[in-house]
Amino acid sequence: MSPALRRWFYDARVRAWISQAAVAGAMFGTIWYFVANASENMVKAGIASGFDFLWRTSGIDVPFKIVDYTPQNNIVDLLWVGVANTLLVSLLGMALATILGFLIGIARLSKNFLLRSLATGFVEFVRNIPLLLFVFFWYFGVIRALPPPRDSFAAFDTFFLNNRGLYVPAPTEGHPFAAVSIAFAIGVVLFLALRVWAAKRQASTGKAFPIWAAGTALIVGVPLAAAIVVALTTSWNVPVRGGFNFRGGFVLVPEFVALLAALVTYTAGFIAEVVRGGILAVGKGQKEAAASLGLSPGQTLRLIVVPQALRVMVPPMTSQYLNLLKNSSFGAAIAYPEIVSVFMGSALNATGQAIEIIAITLAIYLIAGLAVSMFMNWYNSRIALVTR
Repeated sequence: MSPALRRWFYDARVRAWISQAAVAGAMFGTIWYFVANASENMVKAGIASGFDFLWRTSGIDVPFKIVDYTPQNNIVDLLWVGVANTLLVSLLGMALATILGFLIGIARLSKNFLLRSLATGFVEFVRNIPLLLFVFFWYFGVIRALPPPRDSFAAFDTFFLNNRGLYVPAPTEGHPFAAVSIAFAIGVVLFLALRVWAAKRQASTGKAFPIWAAGTALIVGVPLAAAIVVALTTSWNVPVRGGFNFRGGFVLVPEFVALLAALVTYTAGFIAEVVRGGILAVGKGQKEAAASLGLSPGQTLRLIVVPQALRVMVPPMTSQYLNLLKNSSFGAAIAYPEIVSVFMGSALNATGQAIEIIAITLAIYLIAGLAVSMFMNWYNSRIALVTR
């Protein structure tokens, strides 16, 4: 071997490129082998490949949907129903699990023995029980154990709860409620502007402005007031008992309620540990400094501890949100029409396009997961310490 070739061969960078090229080649070769093998088996079985099946009429009814869909629609519309149902239960689950997890995490650090013990017992119980058992507990042990429609729990003869779900009034037209979304957007813009003004005011005068109270009023109060006004001026389709069930209104099916409750209670146990760890990571001197300024324990927690703990909590919280998104697929166990149940179950059985349907489902979960990660990374960069 010539000296030049020897130097090239023993160059660390060249050897690194060769090893990475070998790994990439092996990976693509393996994928090519499995794809070619699957295509050959599909041809032998007489199964057509391609994505033309997406435009066929589905002929599949879905008992719970938040988008317009009928069995006469095509399979793309059926896929969209599954995606919408998955996002609905996942986003609601993330919001509710965060609230419950924060409360339990703070309760674990409480000086009250009973409160601390209850929170600890809940976390230890959740961490040692499989999620599937949570789903079955809420579905068969709680929701299905409710009375039948004739013995429903009623509130104001408008809301009815039984083992077939929660029946609530539905607006005859959805367009007026667009005003609520507009009010929410205006509230967010005003809050951001108010936050900038409050920061400048504090920098120039040293006086703090109750930004979170004002933000709550703008982001929650303004849309709530708009919703009340719209609700009072809109006609409603109220559920009424007819025969063996209720007619009219909108029903939250037991599968949705059970899956949401299971995801919230299960994920909240893990978020509580993230919150506890984040709070304990804040230096003791910070709390002592806050106490020396005369801040109450509540003010210390809200103004000093939690903002600093967020920098520790956000990365593991991102993992919990991604877990919740993926765990929504457990809805297939109780026939909640999310994407796995509707698309990988009903659509796959009707068309037999296994490769394409699995690939589309994987891509959707990947895109949704990346979107959650990007948002949390953006938030993490916003609250990161600014160093010089």
